[in-house]
Amino acid sequence: MSDPIIDIHVHFGAPDDPASGCYWSEKFAKSPAYIAMLLLTKLLFRKVDISRIKKHLFKTVNESKCVDQFVLLALDQVYDELGRVHRDRTHLYVPNQYLASLADENNRVLFGASVHPYRNDWEQELDDCLGKGAVLCKWIPSAQMIDPSHQKCTKMYRKLAQHRLPLLCHVGPEYAVPSAAPNPERYNHPDLLIPALDEGVIVIMPHCAMPYFGPLDKPIYEQYFEAFLNLMDKADANGWNLYADLSAICIPTRSEYVSRVINRVPPRRLLFGSDYPILLTEFCYHRGETFWARLSFIIKMAFMENLLDKNYYLIKEMGFDESVFTNASELFAHIQ
Repeated sequence: MSDPIIDIHVHFGAPDDPASGCYWSEKFAKSPAYIAMLLLTKLLFRKVDISRIKKHLFKTVNESKCVDQFVLLALDQVYDELGRVHRDRTHLYVPNQYLASLADENNRVLFGASVHPYRNDWEQELDDCLGKGAVLCKWIPSAQMIDPSHQKCTKMYRKLAQHRLPLLCHVGPEYAVPSAAPNPERYNHPDLLIPALDEGVIVIMPHCAMPYFGPLDKPIYEQYFEAFLNLMDKADANGWNLYADLSAICIPTRSEYVSRVINRVPPRRLLFGSDYPILLTEFCYHRGETFWARLSFIIKMAFMENLLDKNYYLIKEMGFDESVFTNASELFAHIQ
């Protein structure tokens, strides 16, 4: 039996819901990224509550014909260096316990945990997530106000390395989840993850640290992308367990970076992902083809309803090695 195709980057979120513990802030609910997500999921003019969001997500997952499993991502609250939780600084919270229950409910869903390293009980929470079958730990440093180079992360890094639980840590621009921190982009530099790599952690850098809006954010984030490529160049020599995912790359403004990743990053270090329900479009990078072949493909994609399958076909069309679609299953098989 061949290895399953796994999308390692699917988001969940819901407005204040005491039963699940989920919540998001007013600032998040007014963000352009949030409005775009409502449009994409056809929820813009409907009541948004956790039951409707869950129903839509399960329907999309279950109807996918190309992808076998999906990692649904939790997101922990903001904690300060004293271990105190700050709901007032948290713009999106998706509890581990609720996400684990969704994975139990649907065998196509895998549990992506999120444990803030500044929590006083981080070890207990991480053990609980491992016991519930977590396949990775997710951080968005800017949103969660985590400095990945901080010494408070060291013990958690050693535990992640011991259990071979991958750390999916956002790098580069972050426009979906707001931050309460001044200059939040400073948290998302790829070099801040060198201490994790040196401790033996399996680090996955989402989106390959690509700038998002092309020339508009290139002055800030081009250096992040170059730093990402530099780390990839050094990975073999340093014995680093460094990977990246291909989520949220199906937009025209990231097209110039796709070929650079294909030409420079070994396929074994790339993992398939979508970042659903973030925007994607058929007008993105394509391999060199005839005009008519490309036009035919664009028309086919325009009429594809399942956006998870659409993301699969778009990334496949970009010319990545076939192994990127199943590499995650190999990583997850070695979690202890």
